[in-house]
Amino acid sequence: MTETADAVVVGAGPAGSAAATLLAGYGRKVLLLDKDSFPRPKVCGEFLSADAVPSLERLGARDAVLRATAERMTRGTFHLPSGRAVPFALPESAIGISRLCLDDLLARRARDAGADVRFGARVLAAAPAGTGGFVVRVVERSAESFIETRAVIGAWGRWDALDRSLDRGFLRGSPYFGWSRDYENAGPSLEGEVRLYLFAGGYCGLSRVEGGAINLAGVISETAWKRAGGGWSGVLLAARRSNPALDAALSGLDPGPVGFLGTGPVFFTAKPPVENGILMAGDAAGVLDPFSGEGMSAALASGILAADVVERGLAGDLSRDESARVYETEWRRRFARRFAWSAAFRRLILHPTIGAVAGRLAGEKLVRFAISATRR
Repeated sequence: MTETADAVVVGAGPAGSAAATLLAGYGRKVLLLDKDSFPRPKVCGEFLSADAVPSLERLGARDAVLRATAERMTRGTFHLPSGRAVPFALPESAIGISRLCLDDLLARRARDAGADVRFGARVLAAAPAGTGGFVVRVVERSAESFIETRAVIGAWGRWDALDRSLDRGFLRGSPYFGWSRDYENAGPSLEGEVRLYLFAGGYCGLSRVEGGAINLAGVISETAWKRAGGGWSGVLLAARRSNPALDAALSGLDPGPVGFLGTGPVFFTAKPPVENGILMAGDAAGVLDPFSGEGMSAALASGILAADVVERGLAGDLSRDESARVYETEWRRRFARRFAWSAAFRRLILHPTIGAVAGRLAGEKLVRFAISATRR
């Protein structure tokens, strides 16, 4: 079976749902495809910085997000393994909201805007067609079909089999692994605060999300992950042994119902924003280090950017090749600096000697500079 669409968006996370919402609002026939079913939990720091608010307003989702959670963060603390705590103030109030809640809310917003949202739809391939459009091969309920479309936006996240089929160069980099788990009964101790903990080979963060639940999310290098035995319980045990403040914080919390979630490999790098004519958005275009706190806001902004460029193409202002060039230029202008600074700070804080010295000497000034440099 073959069907047609103006645009296909692969992945219904924040970037994909944002793109689909806008394209549907422009009156386009857009398919939003995701291999999972929503709502679903996902490994993430679950921290929505103030930079996301303009994007949420444009999507018509700001009020719904603010109604979904009362958790606001205005300050943070960076805990070094030495025991030193470096406090810092956030430039503006951030929002604590789980991906279980946020992704479902944004996908519903795309559907309300008129997008055809399909869960359990795995995209096997997307390739340019001679007509100036694309052919997308997808499997739904064990049935394979094809979609002829004028544009494709790739928003499938950190890694997918599609990355390998496109032979994307970032797969040859040095990977990290990510995990998260939920906790309960924090009381007032975490109210209004995000806490970051550095440990040997990685770092993690604690913050509250809707309903007062607590999200713990972290990343660890492949070497440290193997050294810890490869299991998430072992990783967390090693992290707690490496950072007494983390151990003390978790000792006062009760495990939540979801438990550990893991993901990998994660490549913290900017990726080509265009592959084979496909406009990449969100983590498919590059994964920002979680310590920046800007991952979800950047995903929303890149999804909006992709939708605006695709609309220009659908309106006849840009050819397929011109759309690719315009998007790549604008994506690099808006996001490349964030990735460069994010990589620099990652190398600094994860260095066993230099990171400790920098934290001791620069302290809050360094943290403030890192926040500023990885924002827009």
